[in-house]
Amino acid sequence: MFHIKSLELVHWDYWQRIKNIPLDAKIITIAGQNGSGKTTLLDALRTLFGLDCSMGRTYKHYARHSGQQTAWLRAVVDNKAVGKQLSNRPFRSSGFFSDDEVTLFCQIQKNGGDWKRQYLMRPGNVQIEDIGDVGNDWLGVENYRKRLANAGLSPAMAKVLALEQGETDKLCEYAPRQLLDLVFQVFGDKEVLDAYDEAKRHQRDTEEELKRFEAELDASKTNLEGLRLRVANYHQWEDLNKERRNLQEEALPTLEYHEAREKQGNISRQLREARKPLQQADAQLADKRHAVTNFARALTEAQQHETVLEQESTSLQSRLNLINGKLKPLDSLLEQKARLQKLAADSGADLAEVAQQLQEKEIELARQRNARDAVAAKIAGEMATISALQGKTAMPEPEAQRSMRRALNDAGISHAMLSDIVEVTDPRWQGAVEGVLGGYASVVLLDKAGDATSAYRLAEKERYRHFIVTDLVNAHATRDDSLMSVVKFAAKVPSWLVEQLSRITRVDSVDAGAKLGNNDEWITPEAYHRERRGGRSLFVEASRYRFGTAGRTQRMEAIQKALPALEAQEDTLTLAVSKLASEISALKTRLAGVDAAKELAARHDEFEEASRNAVPLRTERTEVGSRLGELQNLIKTAVVARTRADTTCQNARFALSEAEAGTRLNLKRQIEQRADHARALLTLRKNWRHLPKGWRRLERRLALVAEHQNTHQVTLRLHTLEASLARSDWELDATVIDQYTRLSEQLGGRQSETDERRYQNNRAIEATGNARGAYMERLRYTIKTYSKNIKELGELAGIEVHADPVKLENDDVLLSQAGLHVRFKFDGKGIIGMNDGEASGGQQVMKSLVLLIALLKSEEGSGGFVFIDEPFAHLDIRNIQLVGEFLKNTDAQYLMTTPLTHNTDVYDPSELTLITSKKKKDTQWAQPIFVLQRRAADVEAGKAASKADGKAGAKATAKAA
Repeated sequence: MFHIKSLELVHWDYWQRIKNIPLDAKIITIAGQNGSGKTTLLDALRTLFGLDCSMGRTYKHYARHSGQQTAWLRAVVDNKAVGKQLSNRPFRSSGFFSDDEVTLFCQIQKNGGDWKRQYLMRPGNVQIEDIGDVGNDWLGVENYRKRLANAGLSPAMAKVLALEQGETDKLCEYAPRQLLDLVFQVFGDKEVLDAYDEAKRHQRDTEEELKRFEAELDASKTNLEGLRLRVANYHQWEDLNKERRNLQEEALPTLEYHEAREKQGNISRQLREARKPLQQADAQLADKRHAVTNFARALTEAQQHETVLEQESTSLQSRLNLINGKLKPLDSLLEQKARLQKLAADSGADLAEVAQQLQEKEIELARQRNARDAVAAKIAGEMATISALQGKTAMPEPEAQRSMRRALNDAGISHAMLSDIVEVTDPRWQGAVEGVLGGYASVVLLDKAGDATSAYRLAEKERYRHFIVTDLVNAHATRDDSLMSVVKFAAKVPSWLVEQLSRITRVDSVDAGAKLGNNDEWITPEAYHRERRGGRSLFVEASRYRFGTAGRTQRMEAIQKALPALEAQEDTLTLAVSKLASEISALKTRLAGVDAAKELAARHDEFEEASRNAVPLRTERTEVGSRLGELQNLIKTAVVARTRADTTCQNARFALSEAEAGTRLNLKRQIEQRADHARALLTLRKNWRHLPKGWRRLERRLALVAEHQNTHQVTLRLHTLEASLARSDWELDATVIDQYTRLSEQLGGRQSETDERRYQNNRAIEATGNARGAYMERLRYTIKTYSKNIKELGELAGIEVHADPVKLENDDVLLSQAGLHVRFKFDGKGIIGMNDGEASGGQQVMKSLVLLIALLKSEEGSGGFVFIDEPFAHLDIRNIQLVGEFLKNTDAQYLMTTPLTHNTDVYDPSELTLITSKKKKDTQWAQPIFVLQRRAADVEAGKAASKADGKAGAKATAKAA
């Protein structure tokens, strides 16, 4: 790598022009106050070498401060050959420069509102004014960096040169993998690395191409499979369509013709078979007519015999009536005689006692009759109530309520009674609701508040004792323990009624109600009610329920259950009344027996005459009655015989009529069927004339029957086919078959091409393995070289440095994970790592410098330059001396910055010191940079002292520290 020999600045920051700043020394110290431009000077060198400035600044930041349109940076660098061969000049490959010096230029111009930079290389020591016509020699940043990289300023070294102020220990903070990458980028063979990268890139390309071909092959296979399915789908659609066409065009018409022929053949056979029953029916009709004649003759004889008997009976009945007419007055006289005789026999009793008994019996009879009438009236009322509850008649109401309702209806006032709109939702609490609302059943609820005056006037006239209410509200359903929760109203109700029902709490028993507060109002299912005035029972019998459907149902059931007892009570009272009536009649008879004896004596002759005249008449009546009895039996027998004969004759006539009608109907039906059959045969021949003869052959028709059974099955199959063919997923394009054939052929070619790509990929994998082997060999050599460099530099600094062996295997993953582990041992103490927190600040600087300078060493020795911004920051005097001695013992070129400080040891290793100054407020440009150069004798003495210190070894250095 090259060294820097001089620097020139034109319009850089606040420097107008500083020519030929000498930098041809090994260790250069840039000293000055804080803010005097030390870092600015290093950033000028960074910009000149195409690097990034420090602390987030850019070249535009410095060019802008001068206020000029153009700024220049110029440096003369060393281009001497490294070693004995002249071809090893750093810039030999960059521009074929063979001079010992090369001049680097950076021009920064303001282009419009922005700044841009361009670079130039010239052999020898060329001034800015001597550049002349450049032409196309100007270089962009990227091309310029590539030329500097060929001269030894690699991107890895560029990272080192871009270290920020106070970050010289950055290298010891690198991870092992980062350090290994940095070392290989600096030492590694560019061609080996490029070959390995090219092999990996080529392998990646072949792998990607193979993946692409395999993906295309898979896609083609997928497309081919899709086309195969489409072809199969098309063939399936074609088969179904063909089957449907065959069924519609051949099978269905042929089977329809076959079934029509079979049907007409069956009809022909049925018509031939139907002639036999008609012939049998004619013979049966002759027998039925002969039987009807015989039954009619027997009926006539039975009627004549019955008529003779009835005439004789009528004659005897007339005779008996005449005899009874004569006997009736005689029997009446004889009955009077017997009654008088009986009264006369009983007339000996105490008349006063009989009269007393008669009076008591009549009083008891009147009481029993009244009781019976009351029970009968109650039964009639209950029956009327049941009829009303069943909806057969109007519901019975109290007279006052019925009268008031009639008056309101006559006046045209729309209203409702409270009992009309109440429903009890829980039958268990029906009795409680009846008890609370029983007194309000006749409350009148007016639909219109404007009818209140008229209603009040009618109520006054009728003297109606119940409320008439106009202020009504909608009662909302509740779900609590109040009595209101089991009541439902079909219309609006008074608000006070809702409040009263909501105030009453439902409890299961009196004990449960007693546990509530004294101010709570409650009621039990048995209608025991507790309010603020006290407790009382509001029990109402079920037969008197008036509210709701459930109430009416329970009322009807209770009445029906009580009716048998009332009817039994009525029967008992009726028997008692009948018995009392009989006893009263007997007592009255006894009272009447006192005058019977007198009347019996006075009418003795009359009674005797009647007895003599009645004897022959009774004898004749007995004879006539006996004959009438015989005639009744004979007439009864004759009537039965005539009835049977009549029934038999009627049945025979009805059977004959039915048979004749059936015969006529069957004959007519057969005639019509024969005509229809003839027409059907003509139609069959006409309609199926178009059917091919081959289809009409019996063998063909029987084969279709065996295959499809009948037209119904064919129709079902056609419906199934229609439904299947109606789907939208059928393939209807016949060209899909050709597409499938072409794609199959293409797939074969693509398969061959994919195999070729797979072969090339295997070759690329083999080439990558070979390149990786070369890369590993170069990497081993690089690690070995760098390990040797850090060990030699450690000996110069009095530090034991060890580099752990790096495990390298032929695998990209393991190579990407490999790292360079470096360990240090200071002052005979324990070994510490690169950044494990065990080292002091000075030791961190020493570790970083060892790692840094080792990157600059080559087989011919060290080279290159390093920017170190304030390397002695935060170090004590002894550590400053140690760092200085180490820098003296190495061969690199160092450009270091340091603030002005009372510790002069920081200047000890320097051969050249540049002094910067702050810009004064009243001047446009900053002062020039002052140069202090150590005398040659002092330099030689310092080198001798450094060599002597190096021979003393690390032990003496450790003791001094």
